[in-house]
Parts: sequence; C-alpha cells; structure tokens
Amino acid sequence: GSLPLCTLLTVLLASLAPRKWIQPLRSASYMLGSCALYHFFATAGAPGLAVAESVRASLIPLGLFLTLLYGIHGVVLFLCYKVKGPKGGYSPQRLLVASSAAIGGPATAAALAQVSGWKSLMAPSLIVGNIGYAIATFVGIG
Repeated sequence: GSLPLCTLLTVLLASLAPRKWIQPLRSASYMLGSCALYHFFATAGAPGLAVAESVRASLIPLGLFLTLLYGIHGVVLFLCYKVKGPKGGYSPQRLLVASSAAIGGPATAAALAQVSGWKSLMAPSLIVGNIGYAIATFVGIG
C-alpha cells in the first residue's frame, strides 16, 4: 500500500536532505514542532472517558502486564548502565531519553529532553522514536 511507501520516502528525505536545505527552516520548524507536540498531547487524552469503562474492566490484567513490561525494561536499562556505563557512551540521560522513545515514542522523548534541558538529545530522541515508528510500520503491515 501507500503507507509504507510514504513512510519510507519521508524517512529517506529527512535523513538524506542536505544541511543547506534544512538550516533555513530550523527556527520555524522548532516552533511548529512545539505547537504540534502540544496539540498531540492535548488530543491524545481526548477519548479518555469513552474508553474508561473498558480500561476499568481490564485494570488488573493490564496493570500486571504493564508492571512486568516496565520492570523488565528497567532491568535491561540498569544492566546496560552497569555493564557499559558512561565509558561505553551510556549516560543516564541518554538511557532515559532512549527509554522514553522506545516506550512513548518521539513525542514523549522530545518532551523529556526539552523539559530536562538536554538540548543535545532533542534531535536523537526524535530520530530514534521516528525510526522506531518507521520500522514498526513495516513490521506491522508485513
């Protein structure tokens, strides 16, 4: 279909575009991206009341699953930090932003990096999260 093709073309264009095309758009894209991010956060929770009953009905199994999922995720992060540590390039900040990108996607990872003042991790958080979405698109459809 057209969704994987559009995803592939968008990722390729964003990855391979020359800096001279991107540099003039940087300040405007930061403001537009921030506005889109706030809009996403505002609309993501909008259907909350509509699904509240189904979530309430499956609260215990869902809670157990998420506890197990995030527990294992936390152990993997802890082991990565203990085994490699800062000498291997695994600073706590990088691990937290990567974790946020893996769990919540690029929007939450960028928000974490921005709020924490880690400006150097803004672009990597968006790139990692969007590459994850791109890979998941092909895996989910294929």
